[in-house]
Amino acid sequence: MDDTTIKRSRSRIRAFYTIFCKELRSYLCTPFGWVILACTMALQGFWLQAVLQTMTKATGESVMFYMLGNVNFWFYFIFIFPLITMRTFADEERLGTLEGLLTAPVTTGQIVLGKYCAAYVFYLILWLPMMLYPWMSDLANMYTSMRYGITPEGSIVYTLADWVGPYAILALSGTFFIAVGVLCSALTRSQIIAGIVATCFMIMFYFIGRVTELWGEFPAAPAFHYLSITEQVGAFSRGLVDTRPLVLYFSLAVFTLALTKRIVDYRRWRR
Repeated sequence: MDDTTIKRSRSRIRAFYTIFCKELRSYLCTPFGWVILACTMALQGFWLQAVLQTMTKATGESVMFYMLGNVNFWFYFIFIFPLITMRTFADEERLGTLEGLLTAPVTTGQIVLGKYCAAYVFYLILWLPMMLYPWMSDLANMYTSMRYGITPEGSIVYTLADWVGPYAILALSGTFFIAVGVLCSALTRSQIIAGIVATCFMIMFYFIGRVTELWGEFPAAPAFHYLSITEQVGAFSRGLVDTRPLVLYFSLAVFTLALTKRIVDYRRWRR
């Protein structure tokens, strides 16, 4: 590559990085992001305590399987994405800064990708406190068993896959759900409307995966099983890592971001 191409590439990376840092600071350096983090941690801790009180050694399942498989978990999990993403474009429109951003010497792709990556990184940060759970309460027995080969009598022992699998599916599904939230924010000037639309989509996607539970098996049932995030969470929580959700969520995330870019492009050239 010649010097001109290298300089252009560096300029694009610098523009993306600037937007990414600005958006990430809007989460980490404002009360908005910390309130979301505190509420998420409180709900995670509440359901972990509830699960530990009901589990027994005879269940043969991991803590994360019961925690993520609980319907109450999905009640707050669905609302995380609209809360994170409803400000991305709608707030810029409300503050009057979107016009300046769209007329700046940056591409639409850099704007969309920078905002998306910042929201996704913040989403991953919300789940980092769960990494401390194995050291809390009786879950420390897992590490005792893995390191010394000792299984305390009456305790519940877990493999590393019991924790890596759930983290993987949460991170994987987040790639698509964050993209949907960014798309909804780009469609409207109102944060409330963006949040409501994103929430409705999350609820619809969740119930699409449970169609077979309501109507049983039928010719199109495999497609609904393929889209079922509850089944994917169950499989990953048992350590059964599958590549099909990887293809599904990455493909949907790329398509959603491409659609978001088109919408922002339309708003950009309309000005």
